[in-house]
Amino acid sequence: MSPELLNQIQEIEELMNLGEMDEAIALLMKYISQNPKNYHLISLLGECHLSNGEPEKAIRPLLWATKNHPKSQDELQEKPIKESEDNLVNQLRRSVGKASLDGSWVDHYLLGCAYGRCMKYLQGTKHLNIADKMNPNNSEIIRNIGWIKCMNKNTPIGRKLLRRAINIDANNALAHNDMGASYLFEGKIYEAGEWINKAIKLDPDDPFIKTTAEKLEELQAYSTLFGEKPITTPQEFLQE
Repeated sequence: MSPELLNQIQEIEELMNLGEMDEAIALLMKYISQNPKNYHLISLLGECHLSNGEPEKAIRPLLWATKNHPKSQDELQEKPIKESEDNLVNQLRRSVGKASLDGSWVDHYLLGCAYGRCMKYLQGTKHLNIADKMNPNNSEIIRNIGWIKCMNKNTPIGRKLLRRAINIDANNALAHNDMGASYLFEGKIYEAGEWINKAIKLDPDDPFIKTTAEKLEELQAYSTLFGEKPITTPQEFLQE
């Protein structure tokens, strides 16, 4: 990686650390226009869009990145671990370690997450499974496969995968959160509360966990008035 490219990436990541995603994306687009086939910039653009809550815009650059990952060892460089505004990416970064010199599995992981957030579950599962084969026993990859299963109404298998993610990393707050959310879909307040409370203890500031906790409070209030019953669906949960 050239010093110029390294400086560009560091500049982008500083903006991401500050939560200035729109500025980071605009700057990336400028650099990509000057270097239109650079894997590192295009992959980072997809990650920025995903972190900025724009999964539909993340798909094209991440799909390109999965097909154009550098092959030579001289070009291969893991993406630096950084604090991302989006805990989805941030938690993955913390779990990467030194699992693989070939970071192409990260692109498949992020692409799978982007597809999943767009409710394109078949494509999401496909790329998450690729990431799982390239880097097995990663708690975050397995969590997201399990979450998509739950979202796609395949809850028993989804929960089994979420439990596996927790067994691998007992501190994976989002895995606990997703288990709780799966019970919210069924209106099972007690079970949902147990998992969501564990998630809150592990990571009280995570925005996804806060949203799930709010859903739990709504369901508890509804149950007090009318009796226990589901008030949300996986699709409604994701869209909100």
